[in-house]
Amino acid sequence: MQIVCLDLEGVLVPEIWIEFSKRTGIPELRRTTRDEPNYDTLMKYRLDILAKNKLGL
Repeated sequence: MQIVCLDLEGVLVPEIWIEFSKRTGIPELRRTTRDEPNYDTLMKYRLDILAKNKLGL
């Protein structure tokens, strides 16, 4: 048996954070793992930006 694994977001569908950035007008949310490879650091950054703009998940 062979198994193929893909990163869905950014490969098969657009990056959700980039689209969210466009719709909210918050350019800081365009940051992805290409810009910050440490996912934990990236998510803390995103959550901080959301909190500063009074937004939530």
